[in-house]
Amino acid sequence: MIAEFPLTVLYTQVVVHLADLPRPGLLWDDEHVAQGFAWSEGIVSFGVPDHDGECLVMVDSAQAVEVASSAYWAIQVPFVVDAKPLKVGTIGAMRDIRVPTGQYNLVFQALPGDAAKDQAFTLALTFVESDAPDFAILRQGDELETDQVLRRDAEHA
Repeated sequence: MIAEFPLTVLYTQVVVHLADLPRPGLLWDDEHVAQGFAWSEGIVSFGVPDHDGECLVMVDSAQAVEVASSAYWAIQVPFVVDAKPLKVGTIGAMRDIRVPTGQYNLVFQALPGDAAKDQAFTLALTFVESDAPDFAILRQGDELETDQVLRRDAEHA
């Protein structure tokens, strides 16, 4: 496990971005909402439904990842990590996370939270090394309106 921390999600999104981005925010349109993410080179925002309580964020790397049977939905996006730490969190509450330099499929899974700890979701971010990273909706679930990637790009806010 690279990192694990509780997070109060603001603006219904969890963000992963390179540390040197001048304005780490993306503009969402209807297609982004339908697919559950907005992406641009060096930054991705994953949607999280409005909820009560905190979420637990787990960041890890792996050779491969299987979508958990308990996952509500799962998304994969390409992500290139440079030598600097990444920023992971939500608007206004980011943490520095060190992931080895490389080219990855970044897999986001929304999992059930721990009700005893008042956690609405467990949000798993797994970096999987890849020579040809790509976009995919790995599990649609009830929160996503589509099982296909509709937009591969988003404008910076």
